[in-house]
Amino acid sequence: MKKITFPVLLFLLFVVNGVAQPGGLLVAPGVRLPEDPAVRTGLIGSLTGWLEQRNKPDSLNAYLLREELPVMSVLMDELRNIDWYIKRDSAKSCRCYLGNLSSLDSLRWLAQVNYMEMRGDTPMLRACCTVLTRRVGDRWVVSSMLEPYTQGWKTKAIGNCLFHYKTALNAEKAAEFVKRIGFYDRRLGAGATAIDFYSCDNSTEAMKLIGVDYRWDYNGVAFDEFSSDYGNRTVVVSGEKPSNGFNAWDPHDWWHGRLHRMVPVAKINRPVDEGMAYLYGGSWRVYSWKDILKMIQDYKTAHPGADWLALYKDGVNLMPPPKVVKISYAINALIVQRLEKENGFAASLPLLCCGPKEVGDENYFAALEKTTGVNKAGFNAYIDGLIKEALY
Repeated sequence: MKKITFPVLLFLLFVVNGVAQPGGLLVAPGVRLPEDPAVRTGLIGSLTGWLEQRNKPDSLNAYLLREELPVMSVLMDELRNIDWYIKRDSAKSCRCYLGNLSSLDSLRWLAQVNYMEMRGDTPMLRACCTVLTRRVGDRWVVSSMLEPYTQGWKTKAIGNCLFHYKTALNAEKAAEFVKRIGFYDRRLGAGATAIDFYSCDNSTEAMKLIGVDYRWDYNGVAFDEFSSDYGNRTVVVSGEKPSNGFNAWDPHDWWHGRLHRMVPVAKINRPVDEGMAYLYGGSWRVYSWKDILKMIQDYKTAHPGADWLALYKDGVNLMPPPKVVKISYAINALIVQRLEKENGFAASLPLLCCGPKEVGDENYFAALEKTTGVNKAGFNAYIDGLIKEALY
């Protein structure tokens, strides 16, 4: 018979002794709850309700204040992402516990929520989050600690972006970021937008600011960036590696981010989206569009008479793994470049929004023919011409 080890027994006792709340929230044994019954009920009720409603649009979560939604959305996106990973991993034993309550004053409490999972014989912490629970009027709400944590930081406005930093900011590098994002937004017709950019030393600090004390999925990740969009406001908490007064950032990924806030992902054809990201932001923070263009030109030289149609459908890579620079993405960059040159960015939208990639790419080639007049029979000659044109 299989023996129950001490860690397993401890975890089982933890589960059995937890006080169940609606929506799966458990109060871990030993948590010191407020003595005042009204405060205790308000705190537990707000946390439970907040978690129960976390998969709704944030604007419909009754436990969030409307004016705090842009800042809170960064944490809410993380919570939904945690749920997605737990579902992906089929972690049915994962439960959400109230691990700690700490009173700041009579109206404000810090609450720590732990996601615990049983993996084989080993209890495992999947994630640990801290939020501010407070009473506003006659109700209790849940808030982010991002603004309180950074209250003493310096700020600098550049264009539509407000930068938050501790000691120094490289204004020139920050301005380059603002310029590039503005370039993307103008193409997409985003209108007036506002960005709050918090500059952190690493991903651990950035996670702490948004309310994630620990997350198993980020084990070993030293540098990362967290951002979310709500309405016309974007909040960025960057834990990317700082260099000379500003955090690293990826213009390729930022193209995706700005596009996805304007166009539903279900409409986007990924190879076209990736081609645009190559054209505007290069790839892997290493290769510029000029580098990628040279790769496809070199491929053409080494493979005269290349069957671009077959290469497109097969998703052939332009370089050895592990980095991926796909021929299909580079081809779309060339097509978009031509469309923009002749008729502006809007001319590429039917191709971009022809729907997700399908087996055989029929939706893509139908949109390509409608947009450019080029069908499958003329595809190879068309791409040869674009590559030749790009040489000059």
